Amino acid sequence: MFLQGPCHRREELYDREEELEAITKALKNNAWVAILGPRMAGKTSLAIVSANITGKKVVYVNFKGAESLRDATVRILNALGGSKLMGIKRIKLGPIEVEREIEKPSLLLEEILLGLKKSVVIFDEIQDVKQGVNKFLNVLSIVRNTKRDVEFIFTGSAIGLMDSLLNPDPKNPLYGRSPIKVEIGPWDIQTAINFIESGLSECRVEYTTKEISEVVEELGTLPGWLSFYGLRRCTGMRHREALEDAIGEGVKVARGELENLLRSRPEWARKALRAMAFGAKWSELLKLGASKSGLHNFLSVLKKLYLVSKKGNLYVIADPIYRKACLEL
Repeated sequence: MFLQGPCHRREELYDREEELEAITKALKNNAWVAILGPRMAGKTSLAIVSANITGKKVVYVNFKGAESLRDATVRILNALGGSKLMGIKRIKLGPIEVEREIEKPSLLLEEILLGLKKSVVIFDEIQDVKQGVNKFLNVLSIVRNTKRDVEFIFTGSAIGLMDSLLNPDPKNPLYGRSPIKVEIGPWDIQTAINFIESGLSECRVEYTTKEISEVVEELGTLPGWLSFYGLRRCTGMRHREALEDAIGEGVKVARGELENLLRSRPEWARKALRAMAFGAKWSELLKLGASKSGLHNFLSVLKKLYLVSKKGNLYVIADPIYRKACLEL
């Protein structure tokens, strides 16, 4: 039950029955789907399991760190075997050699996607693509109008390319044809407890109620963080060692995400994240050096990334792992 990577089979996926049913129904009706939620919520697992249920060929592409259309095209080529594409002239596109001389990545991308048959394509972490968005949308529009046997599942947060897919303006080529939106979040406390207890019982590890309570309190209820702990227990670690190791690994992952988010942002943004780890008012965040418009935009991004929520008049980092990571910035 505690996997290092995403689930592939239905029996590996814990909970999410309602979301899984909604996605599989959409795919059967040739609809495209966008799965949104925080990191470690299980978006990739839900996408892969849903795609596999269709019985079609599944093409999985991870766009993590792929900021441009060119980067995205290279990732897709990698997923499809790169130089195995048919063509007449060999050229270099990034680290991949392909066999057709096409000057623009968008034209190559269009050719690749139109060549797919009876497939479900998963574009994971698509929000990272920020350059060449309009060209990417044009290609997707052509595929949407042409291919009735190919469906797409997009996963990520509602920024960048994902935002353009979900909230197209009238000039957007996909206007009126947005993907079906499926949103997932942290589990409720009882579901998280059941997940940990079921997994530990499955691998015959003894545990106490107090230990499970400590896990949920320290790690929160996102499936990914809980799996960090469960996997360590199932490989022989004792409770305290496994919990501390899971926290350390989780904070390292979360801090990497936050540092990437803060890249090219002013110093006040870093201070704001630290302040929101404890909970901070709008007025308190403004005193850190932000303008009203700058703070508004930053908080909007954080909300779309599921990092910040508002409780009363306080902006807070809700997830305990991200909260710990913010304090290390």
